[in-house]
Amino acid sequence: MNSNAVKAILPASLLLMCGLCSCTQEKTMAKSEGIVTTSRMLNPIAPPGMYIADPEARVMPDGRLYVYGSRDESPENWCSRSYNVLSTSDMVHWEADQCSFATDGPGKQTDYTDRILYAPDCIYHNGKYYLYYCLAGELADDEGVAVGDSPYGPFRDGRVIKGALGIDPSVFIDDDGQGYLFWGQGSAKGAKLSKDMLSLDGEIHDRIVTYKEHAFNEGSSVRKRNGIYYFIYPGHQRHGQSNCATLNYATSDSVFGPYTYRGVIIDNLKSGNAVENNHGSIVEFNGRWYIFYHRPTHASSTMRKACVEPIHFNEDGTIQEVEMTTQGVGGPIDPRIRMDAARACEMEGNVRVVVRRPDNDIPVEYLAEIRDGDYACWRYFDFNAATVRRFICKTWDKSLAGIVEIRLDAPDGELIGTCDVKPMAGETAYAIHETDVRPITGKHALFLVFRGKHAEDTGKSLMNLEWFRFGE
Repeated sequence: MNSNAVKAILPASLLLMCGLCSCTQEKTMAKSEGIVTTSRMLNPIAPPGMYIADPEARVMPDGRLYVYGSRDESPENWCSRSYNVLSTSDMVHWEADQCSFATDGPGKQTDYTDRILYAPDCIYHNGKYYLYYCLAGELADDEGVAVGDSPYGPFRDGRVIKGALGIDPSVFIDDDGQGYLFWGQGSAKGAKLSKDMLSLDGEIHDRIVTYKEHAFNEGSSVRKRNGIYYFIYPGHQRHGQSNCATLNYATSDSVFGPYTYRGVIIDNLKSGNAVENNHGSIVEFNGRWYIFYHRPTHASSTMRKACVEPIHFNEDGTIQEVEMTTQGVGGPIDPRIRMDAARACEMEGNVRVVVRRPDNDIPVEYLAEIRDGDYACWRYFDFNAATVRRFICKTWDKSLAGIVEIRLDAPDGELIGTCDVKPMAGETAYAIHETDVRPITGKHALFLVFRGKHAEDTGKSLMNLEWFRFGE
């Protein structure tokens, strides 16, 4: 992609403050049946208009958690020529810093290439921060490293790591201080790092985790817990060779293996209608473990957004599989809080997340191209937080005559109300729709199923949904 296509999406540092953005929510006023809703960040964690994929999460010496990932900027191409950094002190409020490292444009730190940057990783060691990056294509200089004085970057003087041919580097430092680098596609490779963390030191180990034995595709990520090495990676075994939607893991008592396949941690298959891959990592933060992963948008396998879910270890060290949610790291969501439709964690049909960029306003993501029979899901809502009796939603731009079925827990689950969407030819920019709903209690996934009213509208776009909320 031409570097002129790289555009600034947000200010250089964007702080998402509680109360200023619908991705945070205030504490509920009620507590019942053990369900407690508190302020938290919802999935996805990146702000509207910013697409960060392949998230490697790291807790740095300042106590904050940082997420390093590739940055998507086009539905037609993977990644871009620069990286952004997300960070948080509480998993609620996230900051985004742009252009921490680049091969072209602002922040360029490679005098030998302007190639597209694939997934990175970053780690702290002996007072410095080491960013490991990789380049699109298959040449002799696939992997590189740049060094910074801060976890935010900037990372300077990118240089080639000779001998590391392949994609998606992951760095790991063992308990004795020895550093390791892992990379590869189809077959994971790894080697010790030199004391200065800038080059490989000694033998390259091949076939550490493989496609045949572990359903390994790419995206190595290594962690250690209670003496067990965990190799996290996207896998093919559940959905076939053309789709590595699962994040798998394998374990070993040695950093270079042999590794034993253990299972799936999370599966992003239903997060959109063009899912092709997943990529992420696990991390312990403030005494709790999490998995970071991504979901695609724009009906494309790119334009991906980082998300996070809590995970749980069994006594034997195995990890329980978790589902994708909208609530993310917190408890169920107060239904009275306005929910951005683009935060759907499951979609079926033609529906997809896209972004609208008003000339003088912030980017807005919404559900677009909705057709008859499509549905979207948001997990989970706490309907004990208040007795809700109304459903309100906003559609954007033109609409055909349609109905939104409001259902619980499944696309054919309990129907608690229907909302009419009147046709609109563009006489206003948007429309607000309201309907009564039956009062309910408990924790539920919310499914919105979209129906057209006229047979001649089959196959046509019915509406674009920007947000919804429940009222008392």
